[in-house]
Amino acid sequence: MFKRVGIFGKYNGIESWEHIDKLVRHLVARNKYVLLDSASCRDFPCDRYGIETMDRGQLAEHIDVAIVVGGDGTFLDVARSIVDEEIPILGINLGRLGFLTDISPSEMLTTIDEVMNGIYESEHRNLIHVTIEKNGQIEFDQLAFNDVVIHKTESPRMIEFETMVDGRLLNSQRSDGMIIATPTGSTAYALSAGGPILDPRLDVLSLVSINPHTMSTRPYVIPGSSTVEIRPHKNCNGSAHIICDGQLTHHIDTEHHTTVTRHTKFIKMIHPKGHDHFELLRAKLRWGDKF
Repeated sequence: MFKRVGIFGKYNGIESWEHIDKLVRHLVARNKYVLLDSASCRDFPCDRYGIETMDRGQLAEHIDVAIVVGGDGTFLDVARSIVDEEIPILGINLGRLGFLTDISPSEMLTTIDEVMNGIYESEHRNLIHVTIEKNGQIEFDQLAFNDVVIHKTESPRMIEFETMVDGRLLNSQRSDGMIIATPTGSTAYALSAGGPILDPRLDVLSLVSINPHTMSTRPYVIPGSSTVEIRPHKNCNGSAHIICDGQLTHHIDTEHHTTVTRHTKFIKMIHPKGHDHFELLRAKLRWGDKF
């Protein structure tokens, strides 16, 4: 049973105030200790309920469960920031698709009561850790829940790079880039690029090329314990970005060395009782619809 609850909203967030207000009132009335994320809830009228905001870096140390009120993008951002504290997380969906934030506002209070009393489904999902080095110095060290994308810049030229897996050459390719996705991210950008849908219970990573020069370059799935290295070819004339979850970006050139591994900690996701991932896929991807 959860006693200490952290609430996270959308950064641009006025639209989430109504739902956060309702959620806070509900939890306080049930004698829960509630804290709000200062980064996303700074302007929320906390005095009304005698609660406070706290910096996200400290917040995870004072809560038992995290509730995200927003869309999948908000969920990704929060998950990266709390994974090391091993705080379970659930999401109230104010976005569109809602692959991660799977509780509707209309069912929010009923579901929250069940979760607070230990009635829920849960699963552990892997994250990606990416580091970028140049001349022996680490310039970028971040996590991704969905994917790490190597993508060319605005130039029409393809980029050329080698992909190493556990120290062995997988391939050398010319393309617009590549997506390294977790099972969670397999229904995001990787799916649009032709990658496989991966069951979230798997501990694997998928490598999906973006518009490769040769049609024989196909998606490839590797164990989650693998180490992936991206090395721009020395003759590569293009430039590229590394992008984590579509939110964190770093420019790379031929001198950069990118390493991608599974993060040491897994995120614990909470779902309503009876959650069915296959049902979610059918609903979100409209499988079985008659057009």
